[in-house]
Amino acid sequence: MKVSEQASSIRAVFAASLGYFVDLFDTFLLPALRAPSLKDLGVAAVDSLRIGTDVFNLQLLGQTIGALLVWGPLSDRFGRKKVLFGSILLYGIGNFATAFAPSLTAFTVTRFIAGVGLGGELGAGIALIAETMKPETRTKGTMIVGFFGMLGVVLAGLIAESSLSWRTDYILGGVLALGVLVFRFGIRESNLLERSLAVAKPSYWMILAYLGRPAKLLKFAACVFVGAPTFFVVGLLVSGAPEFGSALGMQVKPTSASALVWTYTSIAIGDILCGLLAQALRSRKTALLIFQFITLIGFCLILFVQAASPAGYYWRCALTGLGIGYWANMVTNASEQWGTNVRGTVTIAVPNFVRLLLFPISSLFLWLRPSAGYIPAAATVGFACSALAIISILCLSDGFHRDLNFVEPIG
Repeated sequence: MKVSEQASSIRAVFAASLGYFVDLFDTFLLPALRAPSLKDLGVAAVDSLRIGTDVFNLQLLGQTIGALLVWGPLSDRFGRKKVLFGSILLYGIGNFATAFAPSLTAFTVTRFIAGVGLGGELGAGIALIAETMKPETRTKGTMIVGFFGMLGVVLAGLIAESSLSWRTDYILGGVLALGVLVFRFGIRESNLLERSLAVAKPSYWMILAYLGRPAKLLKFAACVFVGAPTFFVVGLLVSGAPEFGSALGMQVKPTSASALVWTYTSIAIGDILCGLLAQALRSRKTALLIFQFITLIGFCLILFVQAASPAGYYWRCALTGLGIGYWANMVTNASEQWGTNVRGTVTIAVPNFVRLLLFPISSLFLWLRPSAGYIPAAATVGFACSALAIISILCLSDGFHRDLNFVEPIG
């Protein structure tokens, strides 16, 4: 690789890493600040988890809409770089608006708008890195992105535990987003995409129609379901730590913010370990399967081996977080399944559809909980998520060695 190409790759990695850091900081401010923000907006404590989950789900819906209907097709038609600018600008503005929301309705609307902006962040960065780096080195690039991104959640948890008001925390998120926007002015567009666009520029509807074909839709669904356990863990077991602590009979309850810090510190380490394992085995699928089983063991310990203290609950979250540290490898493997002319749409859409899985995951849990109870309901949902993920990994090809210089026949 030439020196200029190496420099371009390094800039792309750091631009994506900083953006993903702010992305996850912003995304998880909502669950980390759920209790104080909703209390300040007039929500009763008994309704906090339900309403907080509803608002989080709407934010995730905004991310999915932004990914599939805005940023994904735009990235394949106009470039990854433009999406990296547009998405971070929108969610920076959304954060500032959230900080000044006067009511629960306004708060919900601003989180949806911020979600639309957040929808383009990770996938555009991963697609740019995958197309800029060689097959034998791109795992290292995406591994770095995943590591720094997870630290954004750690910062969100630490900020939530500080003496700052929740409104100040959202202003900080907006400032961080605009700072990353300025940093990105030095990145270059993907050469693979530029060559592809020189031959044919796919239309918005051509991309969506191609991905809507039954065989392609099934492959896309498999890419999404690989991530099913991640939002079972962070959306229920971590965000709902106080409620699960009560269900487990703990006298001193764990807090959501501390559980987020422990879990995402561990996820950051897991991202590095999963990337190194994939590099050592020369196989992304094998690494993904191993980390799925670590996740399964972790959430079984949370649900079936009662912690004596909040620290015990946090250690179990940390082990489970290590398991779901396969996130960056999951998104990279999804990117490697598709040609350059639809790769941006898929890579942007997959992590956001994974996040949207919190809708059915939380709905199924809330439906089962009254009759089955907290722990059996959570276990049923967790085992279903793990089964979906393992089957999906087995159905996908291993993209570790794949040359990404190819296009899909979408014409």
